[in-house]
Amino acid sequence: MYQLCSRSWISVGLLSLLLVACQLPGRPGPEQGSLHAAEHLALIAAELEMHLRDDTYRYGRAVGADGRNVFASALWRLDRLQRHRARPLDRWENVDVVIEFARARALERLRRYSEALAAYERAASAGTMLGEVATEAREALAPFALHPGEVTLQLVGKPEERDFLDQRVSQWRELAWEFRNTSYEGLAFEELEAWEMLRLEWLARNEPGPIAVAACERLIERHRDSKLYAKHLIRLGDLYAREASSEFMRYRVHRGGFDVEHYQRSLDQALSAYELASAESRPSFAKLAKQKIDELLTAHEAVYADAP
Repeated sequence: MYQLCSRSWISVGLLSLLLVACQLPGRPGPEQGSLHAAEHLALIAAELEMHLRDDTYRYGRAVGADGRNVFASALWRLDRLQRHRARPLDRWENVDVVIEFARARALERLRRYSEALAAYERAASAGTMLGEVATEAREALAPFALHPGEVTLQLVGKPEERDFLDQRVSQWRELAWEFRNTSYEGLAFEELEAWEMLRLEWLARNEPGPIAVAACERLIERHRDSKLYAKHLIRLGDLYAREASSEFMRYRVHRGGFDVEHYQRSLDQALSAYELASAESRPSFAKLAKQKIDELLTAHEAVYADAP
């Protein structure tokens, strides 16, 4: 249903190169300006094409030599080029259509779906050879804009907030599986993961304990391939560590009823989660996990110094 053939992005690179080839250097007047725009566009399109198939769900977003997200950088350059040309839609040339199509590609990879759809619509309406592929891309991306990632709720604990989050998770889970083996698979799973993380934080604040722990364990199981897998393990460790801390605080307040078995089990689970995260390849997560282990062991020593 959502298969999107690879020609949709290849066309951007090929068309921008054709624009250069078809406008010979040295011509005076407006053609020379179009040539310069096409040359500039060809460079941007080549960089975008290089990263368009990056699996941002599993490996993260591509970063350029300047440390900026390549899609954000490309969009900034395309916007500057578009402002420089400053042509109304009814006077667009091929270069302008390619700019808008490339903008749509960058916007969708930045998860700005409504803006990407509008850009595809403008590219499709210009009546050039990119019209068909722009229409195809717009139709494929349309489901993403139906369930946008922007959250306007304050998420302070109202029941309707959990219902909203449950609905979003269910919608994105369905879309993620529908987009399997397409060029939009990674984006769909990123959205699903983001909503599941938001739902987990709601549960951690409003229904802490076994319910939040179970939700985190499901998150980890569903997203084993994610670049954030170690982050999820650390979050699980935090939830178990909080369980252990809560058990000890109950003892300190009431000076009795210290459930040593519950405390030790929670402590062991927290350490296990942190240790798994510390073995992951991403240095930032591994370093944080090791720091968490040290902090938890230090707290544990204090507990047993004060516990009966």
